[in-house]
Amino acid sequence: GTCIISEPPLFTTDALEDPNNIEKDLGRIVRSLPKEGQRAFLSLHNNNPGSDPFSNIIRSNGYPLGPSSDVGGIFPLVARINHSCLPNAQHAWSDKHQKMLVHAVRNIEPGCELTLSYIAGGPSTERRKNIKTYFGFDCACELCSLAPEARKVSDERLQKAQKLDEAIGDPKRVRYTPDRALADCRELLSIYESEQVMDLRLPRLYYDALQICGMHSDQARVCVFAQRSRDARILCEGKDSSEAAALEKLVSKPSSFENFG
Repeated sequence: GTCIISEPPLFTTDALEDPNNIEKDLGRIVRSLPKEGQRAFLSLHNNNPGSDPFSNIIRSNGYPLGPSSDVGGIFPLVARINHSCLPNAQHAWSDKHQKMLVHAVRNIEPGCELTLSYIAGGPSTERRKNIKTYFGFDCACELCSLAPEARKVSDERLQKAQKLDEAIGDPKRVRYTPDRALADCRELLSIYESEQVMDLRLPRLYYDALQICGMHSDQARVCVFAQRSRDARILCEGKDSSEAAALEKLVSKPSSFENFG
């Protein structure tokens, strides 16, 4: 997808020095910013106004620097992008560029609002509960605003998707009944296509299929699923994606998969 935004952090939480007094420490960091940076930070939405305003602005707007990182950052421009359960863009931290990147994952017409998903999916009741709990608003996106019958069909598919995802991750099924595990992958892919899922769930699914095939020494399929996962990663994260680079190596040499055979 096209890179729409490439934004360095205003600051990151690894600048914190006093874990026993985070609010005071954040105040120090904010005051050290240029005036423009201070205004950018203080103008961000606070989901929990009242005590500890700096900490709550971080909780309301911070993004982790990667999926497994304990360090978060403040990105004023990215933080202003609204949520949709059917987003047209995907954010991803780039270690190479030390920036948060936002890529289009669908065609975005001129004048169309840019959206990201703040949550990991699921049926509408679960999504709306999580959005209300963690972000303080009632989701009225395209997916949550479907007519009742259409929303019911969507919810049933997404509930099935959760069960399939759990089953695909069962190591015993992967080892002893790989054909059934791959059938689950195909069914989950069909659901994702019906639900127009274009986020990071897609490359993860292809990688799950890659792992199943790799554990059973199927080099041809490892190559195919590595290509699909790589392409889906590039769509979401750009050509400089470190995950895409790792997958490219598996395309070239499928037997290099760490659990091959």
